[in-house]
Amino acid sequence: MIEVGEYVRTNYGRICKVINNDYFMPRYLECENEMLIDRTNIVKHSKNIIDLIEVGDYINGQKVYKITSACIYCVGKAVQNKFTINIETILTKEQYERNCYKVEE
Repeated sequence: MIEVGEYVRTNYGRICKVINNDYFMPRYLECENEMLIDRTNIVKHSKNIIDLIEVGDYINGQKVYKITSACIYCVGKAVQNKFTINIETILTKEQYERNCYKVEE
């Protein structure tokens, strides 16, 4: 069961914090920024936002290329200890792909 205060990651790359786990109908969660999430779109949930990070995501502007139980490895930055990392921003790989403009030849 997903609880209030937990973070969720959706199949379309959104990460948000749950503020109401029974919004209108039990099927929907209300998250910060007035977002409604259909439970069928949730791929992961956790009390710790770090657990939702995947390879290919960007943390504080640095691309994640490897994750272990203790560390997150980012391109252009040294290993970040998962227990002391200070997360300011997360851009999921799905969000990056959706917003990326590809220049054709």
